[in-house]
Formats: sequence, structure tokens, C-alpha cells
Amino acid sequence: MDSISIAEESVAVLLIHSILQYGPLSTDSDIFSDHWCPGSHQQLLKDHFIDELTSRLNHHLDDCELNWQNELVLVVIAMITMRILTISNRGKQSQVADLALKCRRTGEKWIDLISQSIQTTSTSAFAEIEELRLKIVNIGISCVLSFSIDQDQIHCLMSSNEHVISLLKAATTIHDNIILEKNQANMSTFMRTMMRVSERVLVMVQPTVAKLLQDTFYQSLNEFAAIYWAVIKQNGKLNGEWKKRIEDVYDGWYDCQYGTKRWISIDCIGGTFLVDGMTVGFLPEKITSNELFVRVFGNHIFEVQAAEVFNTYISKHAYHDNGKVYYEFHFNDQTKHLTINERHIQTKETFQLIPHRCFETELPDAFISQHSHWLNTNNRTLEFRSVNFQTASFLDNKLYILPLDTKYVSTTDTINKQVLINQSSEFFQRLFNWYFIRLDDKPYVYMMQENTSQDGTIVHIHLPRLGIAFKYSVSSNTITSREYSDMCIKEEQWFGTFTGLKSGLLLTPLRGKNQGIGNYPYRKLIVPFGKIYSVNNPNTKHQTVTIECSSMTPSLQQYFVFILNDRLRILQSTDSPTGWLYLALLHAMTSHPLPDEYTGMTGMERAFQLLKSAGCWSDQPFDAHSLNILGQIAAISPKVDYYPKHLTSMEQIDWNTSGTPYSMQHFGYYSITKRLIEASHQLSFMYPSFQVDEIPKIFQEKTYNESLLKKLYWNYRHSYNPLTRLPVEIEESIVCKSQPYQSSSEYYSHITNYNAVRLVDDLYKTGEMNLIDCSTQHWLPLSQWLNNELN
Repeated sequence: MDSISIAEESVAVLLIHSILQYGPLSTDSDIFSDHWCPGSHQQLLKDHFIDELTSRLNHHLDDCELNWQNELVLVVIAMITMRILTISNRGKQSQVADLALKCRRTGEKWIDLISQSIQTTSTSAFAEIEELRLKIVNIGISCVLSFSIDQDQIHCLMSSNEHVISLLKAATTIHDNIILEKNQANMSTFMRTMMRVSERVLVMVQPTVAKLLQDTFYQSLNEFAAIYWAVIKQNGKLNGEWKKRIEDVYDGWYDCQYGTKRWISIDCIGGTFLVDGMTVGFLPEKITSNELFVRVFGNHIFEVQAAEVFNTYISKHAYHDNGKVYYEFHFNDQTKHLTINERHIQTKETFQLIPHRCFETELPDAFISQHSHWLNTNNRTLEFRSVNFQTASFLDNKLYILPLDTKYVSTTDTINKQVLINQSSEFFQRLFNWYFIRLDDKPYVYMMQENTSQDGTIVHIHLPRLGIAFKYSVSSNTITSREYSDMCIKEEQWFGTFTGLKSGLLLTPLRGKNQGIGNYPYRKLIVPFGKIYSVNNPNTKHQTVTIECSSMTPSLQQYFVFILNDRLRILQSTDSPTGWLYLALLHAMTSHPLPDEYTGMTGMERAFQLLKSAGCWSDQPFDAHSLNILGQIAAISPKVDYYPKHLTSMEQIDWNTSGTPYSMQHFGYYSITKRLIEASHQLSFMYPSFQVDEIPKIFQEKTYNESLLKKLYWNYRHSYNPLTRLPVEIEESIVCKSQPYQSSSEYYSHITNYNAVRLVDDLYKTGEMNLIDCSTQHWLPLSQWLNNELN
């Protein structure tokens, strides 16, 4: 046995064939006194051989006690054991019978372990689940084989209610898993043969089963029904009056009335357990496709039985923490309403799953989308649990509760208890409209109040979609950041740039912290990521810029942090290159012909300064976040094309009417962003494992005439500040492909005798200006230069 692999089906077939063969018989009675025994099995009549063989079989069972992967090992050992018990001397029957009972117990343990594994296996692994069910069938067959003994020896293996229950467990296990096996073509010929062998064993033991049941007043059937049917297991024991359906010793059907209208039937041969004619099965599609079911249970496959209430299903297996709860499903065909109840076995409590849509107008989004809601029908308390049914701590991890009598959502932590602040309250509205509307929409912000003995009343402000939080102290009237504990929200949010931007929260250092020379108190700006829109505001003569966060991808970073460097008068990103690209986008969208107060330059100038800096360039392909930003920057350039398209005599420019001034819609945004993407792919071969995201559609579609866009850039180049001109390598490629356009003034400039003054060649030639403090000059005020005659 140690030298052959009995886990292989081919080896198992040979072994079982040799065990079951009858002959050849010996004709020489003088040599063999037991001539009835086949010659190949004569060794089984020797006690010392049986001792050695059973010892090895016991050792083999101990080695694979928890290893249910090789189920054929148990089938072979069970067959060998029963053959030994059939042939061995009576003095060894007790020893071999113990080994047979050990095979039975091992099989039952394996069935429980595999059933638990099926419950936790993802339903997408369909083939794996089907393979596990076939293993259970084989193990169930091995348990049935432990009863394959002659009638005069059956008392060794079947003499109590426990043995009858084991037989019923094995028979129903085989039956149920064959029904639940969706592709029975996977069953091998060997497996089908062993099933016929097990059916014969079940038929042969029926007279013994019938006598035991009658002698014990069918107590075994009552106990098995309480184990198998979840309804009885919840309610307690069953004291039913069972009747044999047909007075035939080899018939295995028994019936019992449960309650006033329900009938239970058990077939001890076929392994069928019926409740009103319904056996084990799966939930119907009208339940598994219902939104309430899918949201919490996903694609989980429940094995269900008929429940106590008509047209209701209950899970066959108990779930969570070694089987604490059963799930009950009822679908009303008239109202199309699904009811899901969770029944706790020990506490007898019942929880009903409440549809999350019932709270859409009452609670913040985090309390709706991130939780499932279970109402305790006994004490009328709503529990907020994980939205994933297969979470390990699904029952115990209850972060929030809502007692319906108090109507306040609170945490389950009794020491530091926090209570949810109503979004319609004046306090929430005031705090949200002042500050947090700048980061996210109202449904995605919630506040929890905590009363502490040390700090008094503390309000915790959470923005779960961004993953950040703040703490408001009522006593100090400050709102500090959780991520930056040494900073608080600045009451005045204006800081001299990003004019018109309605999103973004400005943080300032707390007083007395990090004020030394080595720690300059830089302010920080938190800006959420999203699609940026601008709208012209006629009242302020400046565009209003907003960020739509609803289009954000959950897997990507949700916000950026920019440092306000007051020494350099610029904003700096903490994330490269994505943060620098987003900073350039914000400057471009909030740009105005007049320079910003903080930076001293226009947003377009600062945007091009950033786009040409090393922080925005990458030697590896950009991620989806960066590509999204580059696409938004490229869209600032106006759409240009020839009119008609097949001619080149007329040029059509479609300026963006979103609110950005026409003079700030630079023709070079498209070219420089495309160049950034091309440069990032030049060394992509060095990153073979890097996932390359799809290039934005703006660069794939033909909405932009690139050649005309470059031509228009070159024609308007002299009007651009040197800071806003494209890099030299891009301009060189434009010069090689395009001929510059000459205006009429330039064309006739040789006729005039004076040179035109060009700001781009004089004042802005070097890109710098030497500003002098007027307070040090002596030519002010101008009135000193006026004499009395001119007054």
C-alpha cells in the first residue's frame, strides 16, 4: 500500500476488482481447510496478517484525517476493511469493525469540511464547485460501504440510532449532490459503478433498519429530520408519528405529518428527503436575480429546502461562525416583493434585510452604499453590516445601529460613542456650505458628534469618497485635519490664485506649531479630482470653475494636495507627474488675461511653465489618471478645421464657449499634451509589466486638424508671452512642416520708415521683468511736476 498510489482511479479500480472477485476456489481440501475462501484472500484468515494490515490502514487513515483531496483513498480503505471483516475469524471482528466505524467517521468529517469549502468558494469557480460535489459523492459512497456486511454480522456496524442516522446522512448526501451536480456527464464509469454497489448495500440493510426503527419508535428518523431540515433545527426536536409506506422489508419509504398541513417523507434507499414533495434544490431565478438578493449575496448559490411557511425557501446549511444562522427567502408573486430573513439558531432572533433604497433620502451615501441593513424584529433595532455576505465577520462587525425608538444612528462603541448629525440640521448646513461643499457633494459628507470629558463636544467630519476626515472642536472653534494633524481649515479661503474655482479647501498651520526656521509654515490646498467645467459669470467678469466628482473612478486617487510656497509665490504638487499635470489644468481653466495676485502671472503662463517643466514629463506610460488630465488640457484648445474640409482657403475656429476667455484658449495645449504622451511611450519597452491605459479619445478622433492647429499656433506665436510658447523641439517640428503666415502689416513693413514696437521682442524678450519699488523713487507724486500755470 505504501508503494502504490491508491488515490489514482485506475489503481482504485484494480484494487476493488481484486477485492470483490470470487475465486478461484481451491479443490484440495486437504491443503486448505477453508476451501470456500478464494486463494488470493487466504492471507486474511491469518490473525497476525490482519493485525499488521489493520495497523497500516489505521495509520493511513490518521495521516489523511483532514486531507480530503484524495477521496478515493477512503473508498479503497473502506472496501478492504469490509472484505477483511467478511473473511476474518470471529476473534478479529471487533478490531476490524472499529476500523470500519473509523472510516465512516472520517467520511462524515470530510463531507462537513468540503461542504464548508463550497460555501466559501466563489461561485465564479463553477468547475471547482462541481469537482467538490463529485468528491462528496465518492465519500458518501465510502460511508455506505461501511454497512456492506452479511446479515449475521450487521450487528457490529448497525446497532443504534447513531448508526441509522449515519446511514441516512450518507444516502441523502449522495442524492443531494447528484441533484445539485449540474453536469452529471462528469461522472466516470467507475463512479457510476460504485453508486450501483452502494444502492445494493442500502437495499440489503433495509430489514435491519426497519427493525431498529420499529424498536426505537422511529426516534432515529426524528433526530435525522431535526439535523437535515433547518426548520426543525430552529424550533427544536421533532416528535412525529412515522409510518412505513409499504409493508415490505426492502422498501425504504417513511412518512410523517409535521404540524397540521406539512408532510415529511424519507427514502432510506434513494436518500430522498421531501417536504410536501419538494427535495433539496437551488433558489429560483426570480429570487437570485432580484436586486435585494444580488446586492448582498451576489452570485452565491444557496442549497435550499422548503421552509415552514408556504412558498418559502430556507438554506440547507447554516452559515457564519460554525453555523449560527439560516437564511429564509420568500417571493410574493403578486407584489413582486422579496423578503429575506436571517434566523439565528441560538438566540432565536430574526433579522430582516431592508432594501437600501429606503434610506436614500434619509442617510448619507456612506451609510447606504457601504452597508447592508438588517432589522432585528424582536427589539426593533437596525444594524449596519458589511454589504458583502461572505465577509468573515459579517454577523459581528456592526459599526452602526439605529434603534427605531430613538431614531438616532450611533456607533456600537459604548466608550467613545458617536451619534450621526442630521444633514437637514442647521449646524450641518452651515458647516457644510462654508467649507465642505468645496470638496464633495452633500450626500457624500457626514458628521458624527462625540461628547468627551476632556475636550468637550467634538464633531468628526468624514468625506468617505475622498478618504479624508476632519475634527471640529466646539471649545476652540477650529477644524483640524486628520491627515495633517498640525493644520486646520483657514476661515478665509481666498489665497490669490485659482480665481473662480469653487472647489478646494485651504489649510493653514495651527498656531504655535512648526513655526521655527527649519519648518516654514506652508499652507496646503486640498483639491478633489474630477472633470473640470467652467461657466462664464457676467457678474464677476470671470469664469466660474467647478469640479464634478461623480465621474471619478473609485480605484484612482480622489484628491490632490498642493503646497502654497509663499516664498516663491507658487503652488507646488506633492504627487509627480499626476499632481503637476492637475495643477497645470487648474491654472489653465482659471486663467484670465490679468495676472493672478498670488503668482504674478496669468494662469495660462503658469500652466505652460508647468507643462514644460520636468515634473510633467515621464519616461514610462502615464496612468489612467494622468491621461484623463491630459485629455482635459488638450480640450482647452479650440477646434479648428478647413471650411469646406476638402479645401484650404478658409479656416474655421470653434472657440470653447464654456467660459474660458478666448485669448486663454491657447492653440498649443493640444500639441504639448500629445507630445507628453508620445514621449512617455518612447521607453515603454523598459516596463513590460506596466499596464498601458487607453489614450484619451480626443487624440484618437479626428475632431482636431493637427496641421491647421500647428499653423495657427505659429501665426499667433508672436502674440504669446515667451512663457506660453511651446518647447523648442515642438516648434522646430512645426517650422519644418508649416509656412508661417504673414500679416498685412508685416508684408508692407518695407514701405514704412519706422519700426513697429513689439512687446514680445522688447519687454518680454527674456521672459523676466525688473520691477522697482516705487516708494524708493522721487518722481512721485506727479503733482510736483505741474507748475501753477498748468493747474
